[in-house]
Amino acid sequence: MHLIRRSATASGAPAASPPPPTLPGPFSTEQRARKAALETASVLEAELTARIQGEVRFDDVSRMLYATDASNYEIEPIGVVIPRTGDDVTAAIEIAVSHGVPILPRGGGSSLAGQTVGAALVIDMSKYLNRVLSFHPETRSVTVEPGINLDMLNRQVKAHGLMFGPDPSSSNRATIGGVIGNNSAGAHSILYGMTSEHLSNVRVQLADGGRVDLGPGTVADFTKRAGTDDAYGRLLKKLLAFRGERHDVIAAGFPPHWRRATGYSLDQFLKPDDAFNPARLIASSEGTLATVLSATMSLVDIPPKTGLVLLQFDDLIEAMEATSAILETEPSAIELMDRMLINLTRQQPLYSTQIAFIDGDPAGILAVEYYGRDDIELQRKCDHLTQHLRQ
Repeated sequence: MHLIRRSATASGAPAASPPPPTLPGPFSTEQRARKAALETASVLEAELTARIQGEVRFDDVSRMLYATDASNYEIEPIGVVIPRTGDDVTAAIEIAVSHGVPILPRGGGSSLAGQTVGAALVIDMSKYLNRVLSFHPETRSVTVEPGINLDMLNRQVKAHGLMFGPDPSSSNRATIGGVIGNNSAGAHSILYGMTSEHLSNVRVQLADGGRVDLGPGTVADFTKRAGTDDAYGRLLKKLLAFRGERHDVIAAGFPPHWRRATGYSLDQFLKPDDAFNPARLIASSEGTLATVLSATMSLVDIPPKTGLVLLQFDDLIEAMEATSAILETEPSAIELMDRMLINLTRQQPLYSTQIAFIDGDPAGILAVEYYGRDDIELQRKCDHLTQHLRQ
């Protein structure tokens, strides 16, 4: 598996057209670097335009637009490719790698920590690569392109009573590729865990030009396949060697938290021999290990009924301490609104009416949700919570 490095400090190359003028006199180191970047961008743009069917954008406006995401960071990319096909993605990566240019896959740009900005060739999957490739409601699985956003996916499977379990708040923008890259969770992670737990198979493009399909299997099967001299075999050989060499180190030092999305998913190397799935290594890698071309995900049943209990607290610490007891009643979700969020919401005319039920000036509100088959079951669960907290 190949690490694609991103520049952490560069501001990105300026537009490649028109060609840079020849500067008189001796160049400083900075001027030489700028001139080389301009020349590289110009050649890169020309080669991409000649080879791919999608859009190639190296103009100032496009690079400015792609310099930001939902975070506070702003870094201009070298250029932008909006691929129409998986072959476009492969071609863009091959051309970028041949010029030593970093690669940055991008989805909806909803990242809050700058994951989709950098001095790189940005590959925006969201415009064209957003189809459902196959759907099998009987096995509750769906294969999609990386640019489809979660709301669009859920609309297409809703008629079968299914949905994608993890539900980040940015679901109307967040794409499957980004959800995998960040190993997203959401308010219902109590029930459904994180995206990696719903990821079955991926087709990825490696930086060295290989396109491979990753999925579940046994270590014995992977070991046999690792003997072949192709991109997949070579990758498996490296992964299995790493698993054997680093297993004890990972077991001793990997954080035990169940909801964790920082750093690589090294805990996957700790899975038993019959449960090791290399596809899940892509989760939480933020596009640095490989570029996702398609992914097969498992789905969950849409709950028949939902019920909500709202708990007001005069002390925020008390509200947080109550969470442990609430979890014992097996809710589907718990969300906290503190005083600041309540007051800000009250100041917005479009949203203030939606929290009119809040009485007075509490330090915090806990919204506790339950799933149930019918109203009777929901009422029983809500009553049980009240009784449990009074004990």
